[in-house]
Amino acid sequence: MYPSGTKFQSFIGPSDPTLRRSEIEGYQPVSRIGEIVVNAFIDGYEFATLDEHITRKELSGVTALNSELVSEYKPPFHEWASALPGMIALSRKSRAATFRNYVAAETAAPVIVCAACQHKDTEDSWFFAGITRSKSVRTPDDGVGPQTDEFFTLSIGGMATIQNTGVDAVFPGDVLEWSFLSDTVGTVDDRYKRQKTSQPRRIGVKVADPLSDRVIGRALSFAKAGEAMDILIKAV
Repeated sequence: MYPSGTKFQSFIGPSDPTLRRSEIEGYQPVSRIGEIVVNAFIDGYEFATLDEHITRKELSGVTALNSELVSEYKPPFHEWASALPGMIALSRKSRAATFRNYVAAETAAPVIVCAACQHKDTEDSWFFAGITRSKSVRTPDDGVGPQTDEFFTLSIGGMATIQNTGVDAVFPGDVLEWSFLSDTVGTVDDRYKRQKTSQPRRIGVKVADPLSDRVIGRALSFAKAGEAMDILIKAV
């Protein structure tokens, strides 16, 4: 199902327990002085619209060898909807009409924090909503209803700590942008293969291209691939 031997970073945020630099082993979030916070909740409607699987071409937006082979499968809802501090959150453009009659959207922003089964070509349909600052870990649905609070908070101003999920080092002053696919490595043949990991693919970050409309902020510290870094969030 998933080819082996592919280099793939599955880091989901600076508080990811699989990282050596975790909350227990010394991870400390950046200062929250001047932080601007909003409430948010996971947009469950987006999960219902996801494809059951996507091909390499849909994943990367590039036609390469074996582009029509299946590359990624739809994850379970509780994995897709879980949010941890440091994750990047996105909202779909022009969703006001859909949530107009829902009380939850009157006090919180509907967002996603997972990029699983999202097509690379649809990035223009989303905008940066903030950086997750509190967690919302969902449990498998037992048919009774939610057992945890679905709401969490996002930082939309000030400083935040995120993970460098790209393949290049980030230096202080670099402008950063979000991406559905930021960790592509390997040869032309295996670049867009995805491994089956314990966590679904998350929204990544990389150094921004000139005139990019997906900018999330500016780096304040140096970070190699896979390391935590501090950023100054762009006003949203």
